[in-house]
Amino acid sequence: MPDSAALDNAPHLPRRNWASIVLVLFVQAMNSFSDNFVKMLLIALSIIIAKDSWVGRHMELWLGAIFSLPYMIFAPLAGYWSDRFSKRKVIVWMQVMQIICFVWLALALWMKRVPGSLEICLVGFFVLAVQAAVLSPAKMGIMKELAGSRRLGRVSGWLQVTMLAGILGGMWAGGIWYGTEYEKTGDAWMSALWPLIIISIMGIFELVAAICIQSTPSHTEVHWRKGMALEHFESLKIVFRRRSIRLAALGVTYFWFISNALSFILVTLTKELHPDTGHGDGPMELAKVAGILGIGVISGSIFASHVSRNRIELGLIPLGGFGLVAGLLWSGLAPLGSSWMYAGIIFTGAAGGCFMVPLYAFAQDKAEKHEKARIHAGMNLMDCLGTLVAVAIVGLMKWMELTASTQFLLLAIPTFFAAVYIMRLLPQDLVRFLMLAAVRFTYKVKPVQMERIPATGGVLLLPNHVSYVDALIVGSASRRPVRFVMWDALYHLWWLKWLMRLIGTVPISATRAKDAIRAVAAALKEGEIVCLFPEGQITRHGMVNELLKGFELMARQGDAQVVPVYLDGLYGSIFSFQGGKFFTKRPKHLRYPVEVHFGEALAARVATSEVVRHAMLALSAEAFLKRKSWHHAEADDLVPFANALRLAEIEWHHAGDVFLSLEPPGSIIHRTVKALTQVLPGTKFIDHATQSHATHIVAFCTRNTLGQLTGHERLVFCLDSDSSPLPQTTALRGYMDAATGILISAEVPNPPMPANDKDEQLGRKAGTLGRLLPGFTISSTPEGLTISSLIPAASLTALIPSAKMDEQGFLMV
Repeated sequence: MPDSAALDNAPHLPRRNWASIVLVLFVQAMNSFSDNFVKMLLIALSIIIAKDSWVGRHMELWLGAIFSLPYMIFAPLAGYWSDRFSKRKVIVWMQVMQIICFVWLALALWMKRVPGSLEICLVGFFVLAVQAAVLSPAKMGIMKELAGSRRLGRVSGWLQVTMLAGILGGMWAGGIWYGTEYEKTGDAWMSALWPLIIISIMGIFELVAAICIQSTPSHTEVHWRKGMALEHFESLKIVFRRRSIRLAALGVTYFWFISNALSFILVTLTKELHPDTGHGDGPMELAKVAGILGIGVISGSIFASHVSRNRIELGLIPLGGFGLVAGLLWSGLAPLGSSWMYAGIIFTGAAGGCFMVPLYAFAQDKAEKHEKARIHAGMNLMDCLGTLVAVAIVGLMKWMELTASTQFLLLAIPTFFAAVYIMRLLPQDLVRFLMLAAVRFTYKVKPVQMERIPATGGVLLLPNHVSYVDALIVGSASRRPVRFVMWDALYHLWWLKWLMRLIGTVPISATRAKDAIRAVAAALKEGEIVCLFPEGQITRHGMVNELLKGFELMARQGDAQVVPVYLDGLYGSIFSFQGGKFFTKRPKHLRYPVEVHFGEALAARVATSEVVRHAMLALSAEAFLKRKSWHHAEADDLVPFANALRLAEIEWHHAGDVFLSLEPPGSIIHRTVKALTQVLPGTKFIDHATQSHATHIVAFCTRNTLGQLTGHERLVFCLDSDSSPLPQTTALRGYMDAATGILISAEVPNPPMPANDKDEQLGRKAGTLGRLLPGFTISSTPEGLTISSLIPAASLTALIPSAKMDEQGFLMV
């Protein structure tokens, strides 16, 4: 069969490999189903006959301990077998071993009341657990041989999902089937025997599926080494050597402690709800409560995986911890058997899933590549120890004859202290997660080409500045945590300083430029991602302002890469200046759509303000041409529609404006003005004949039709391809390319600035063609300025002879 490298380079996996992957998924899902089916049968049997056997009274504890022991004792041997022999053969022999275990268990059940029958069942279950421990590394390892490294993440996810489905299905089916059989027969032992016989027959199908898996090679070069039997205990040293991994592993261990303790307590709960062992209600109740706990865990895990799809959200961990506390208190205080109690159990499971997923991901992410397997082995060993501790503690609570509700409440006490400890370890992550969660609830943030952010090292992100929430938008789009730069006057506000310090904001002073450069450079040298808005102010006209040059020194002194960023779609939100005001606008959408486009990383030495501005403009063009609004334009109207879209991006129009075209019907300006009414809701189009009946008129003309104006127009745009000065200076000029009809630049009214604000944003500037409109890529040539990305799916370009763009974005000729 092809090796891993060949599979990675292949565009598609061979059909034989895909078929084998499906067979492995089937085998391991059915194996998990069967193991947990048998486990539930034995627990259900013990509920009925608990009075007759000291083993039966604590069957759930015995099974929990027994299933953990093989993973502790035989883990190195299981790993050696999977490395040394064909993994497919290991899987086949484990299916044979499973069938033998089922036969053993069936004989023990058939002997019924023979002294020691339950103990014989425990021996058979121990062998079944050994079989599962040996199968585990074989099924994980064969996936890499069948899928290669590139596709391993996807198929490993399928492996986990099918395993969880098998576990839940086995628990539910085992309890329900046993309860139904017991209701019919009244024979506790036979009610377990017949389902077990059926499961044994199903094991034959598992064996056939295992035999049909593609053959995999053995590795004769792998030899048993002295001391290998204790090697997994040596892995604990690697886990505990680094603080971050040690804490993550302890958190995962605590999850498995809580998870197993809950599953044991549910047996006590079932016995309290159904003390009459003459009916099958008890086993069916156990199946139900175990199933809803599992559904909670899976739901929480799926939610955490979705939230962490772009990066590991460590802020979920303390939230999950406090969620576990709340769920345990909820379950313990709710009336016994009420729907509130069941809801509490589901909530507890969901909180546990949110707690576990980021911890697992963090431990694997922080592990060095050559240590991942040993860290995984060490964590598995710790998980088994956590299970044994759960057995001991729940056993003690049962010995004290505490009710299930009391046991829930007692478990909440150590969980609360664990959650508080985790919150103290991760306060920054918790606050950042809550803030970003609020952003994601309000905005639908779509990162574009997020992989362009370097995975390691110092990175300086340079976005355009559109609104007061830009920093949070960028933070929610980045896979790595982002620190932000803030003026120290805002940073030191008493009600804000604690929060800014908690999320790692870097304060800088406008009056101490050198200190600001050193502060940002120090963060970059530490390998952090720092987000700085090079404009230094929020745009009040919808276009990119002048980029201040301070970031150039910051990047060079911090030896960092520079990533230009463009925020698209944010102008118009309530935190932007669209409409001439902040905050007081009505939201246009719930979950306002925003795209965050990341540019190619630039070396510090080449990332000048001019290069970064050009990169921002290229990103704006990329975003502009991919907008869904293009679907509303007819093929023949793409040019006027493009003009309208770009004009709608800048600050000049008011609600209720009436657009007047002084140009003849069919002309590009006439069609552009009509398209504006489609793009800007609440506006209206009129022609010259009805001009006198309208108010709030915005007139569009050329210099040839300026004479038709009445002087009552609120605003006048003069759009043409003539670069000479306008004869009427009150009109706002726009430059339209004669060859393509594309509007390239436009002036806007100078936006109002706050009193005593030293910053300046010009909407118009004498001797220029206006500001370059959003959504263009530009390049300077000896002939002039070349403008591209005019409309989608077209290679049109426009040339403005002898033109250049100044630092503020104005086109000069």
